[in-house]
Amino acid sequence: MMDVKVTLEQFLQLAHRRCQRSWAELSAGLRLSHNEFEYLRAIRDQEDKTTDKDNHGQHLQDVVNDLGVRKSSASAMVLKLEDRGLVARFPCRYDARAQHIILTEAGQALLASGERVYEAVARELASELPGSIARAFDQK
Repeated sequence: MMDVKVTLEQFLQLAHRRCQRSWAELSAGLRLSHNEFEYLRAIRDQEDKTTDKDNHGQHLQDVVNDLGVRKSSASAMVLKLEDRGLVARFPCRYDARAQHIILTEAGQALLASGERVYEAVARELASELPGSIARAFDQK
């Protein structure tokens, strides 16, 4: 347990370092970069949106907006993920110019594996927090 008072900034720096280190160690066997993980997560998050004529959801522009990247970068990454069988695209029935992007079963499984890295780091960090603060976080 942490016995020294730390600022929120110091805690965030510690958490960031732990996440980076843990990602490097625990994700090595996944063949998944952190950038790829972020795209898979953003695509999954877009899938949760209702898809109708007013809210098409899960288009490339939605992923661009979520991640704050350039459209050309997102397009290249989605193509790479599609070539690896992690995402699939299909035409939008409401906008002929757009395509929906969804995770395949392989993409869902790889994303879940990546999320377990963060779950492990969260448990480790929570074990070092004072009990009252640790309980404030929703732990599984």
